Amino acid sequence: MNNQDFLNKLTQKPPFLYIDKIIDLDLLKRVVALKLVSINDPNVIANNSQLPYLPPSLILESMSQTGSYLILKSNENLGKTMAFQAIKNAVFHRPVYPGDVLRIEMDILSIRDQSIQMNGLCTVDGKTICEGSFTFSLIQPLSRPQIHTTASVHASAVIGKDVSIGPNTIIGEHVIIGDNTSIDANCFIEKWSKIGEDNKISFGTIIGSEAQDLKYSGEKTWVVIGDRNILREYVTINRSTGENTTTEIGSDCHFLTHVHVGHNSLIGNNVTIANTTNLAGHVHVENNVTIGGMTGVHQFTRIGEGSMVGAYTRLPQDILPFMLCEGNPARIRAINIIGVKRSGASLAEVKELKLIFKIIFQSELNTSQAVDSIDALDLKFDRPKKVLAFLKKTSDRGFIKRS
Repeated sequence: MNNQDFLNKLTQKPPFLYIDKIIDLDLLKRVVALKLVSINDPNVIANNSQLPYLPPSLILESMSQTGSYLILKSNENLGKTMAFQAIKNAVFHRPVYPGDVLRIEMDILSIRDQSIQMNGLCTVDGKTICEGSFTFSLIQPLSRPQIHTTASVHASAVIGKDVSIGPNTIIGEHVIIGDNTSIDANCFIEKWSKIGEDNKISFGTIIGSEAQDLKYSGEKTWVVIGDRNILREYVTINRSTGENTTTEIGSDCHFLTHVHVGHNSLIGNNVTIANTTNLAGHVHVENNVTIGGMTGVHQFTRIGEGSMVGAYTRLPQDILPFMLCEGNPARIRAINIIGVKRSGASLAEVKELKLIFKIIFQSELNTSQAVDSIDALDLKFDRPKKVLAFLKKTSDRGFIKRS
């Protein structure tokens, strides 16, 4: 294996590369390398009192580089680097002189997570020069975020690796942005915003702007956003009202153009909100909800898990989980059967949901009577139980009973 192969695998480059040739390699088990010691090597120490010799520290460096090559040559470790951690029981038996061919043998003892232990042995003409036990750490090198020259990033902001920030975007103070997040041009991420990993934030989005609430007086509040979300153009998310409170967005959500999320709102995971939908303050949207475009959601409204809201709906009250809601005024149209089946519900579970629907929406019972009647059913499945639990929670708005 030639010198170019070393250059491709090791972080060390000439004149700091102290291996000349690999003569034996068994991936993730054993490697044997050669170092040809020359009088012209700038690292060879020469003085009047003794023969020129290779410093012992560079013998250890040769062993370290040989061990690193053994690990980094494996395809599963492409792009990673080795960090030297420790050496134990190192013993030097004699010096290495110009003209010697240093044979370096490194054998893996153990690999535990990112920690690797090896035994090392150096010989010249079959005679032991140095031996010892090495410990390495296998690490993924950090990459610099890609920040456009016209972007403004506050000194207190924490930017993860592989983050891209587009032209004219402003990142405010005390903002935290996770790894692999992409932020397009002309965005504004204001102070006290925490954004997770692998998010895609499109042109003109504003996150963390002050709560549009007369009670807000500048107190420290937050916007917290999870991972793998897609925020399309001109999405706006207000931070909350009330010291150390949060407006929170979960993970795997998709907000289309011009969606607005008001202060103190809580959005779950896997929520899709279509274009130009406005959520007022203190709205709670549970997991796996879909909201159609041009919908207006009143403050303090709850939207239950797995429900779907049709476009152009005016939503002044809560929606029970797993329901289809649409209209102005809003009405419950049916159970979200397709969504429930896609999420893995059995036919028996769907039958329980249908029975609950009849009790709530197609009987003459009031809410408390309906809850008592459902309680008496001895529900067997999770989704019907979630509907019952939703009914029992205190509601600021009440829930929609028109169907």
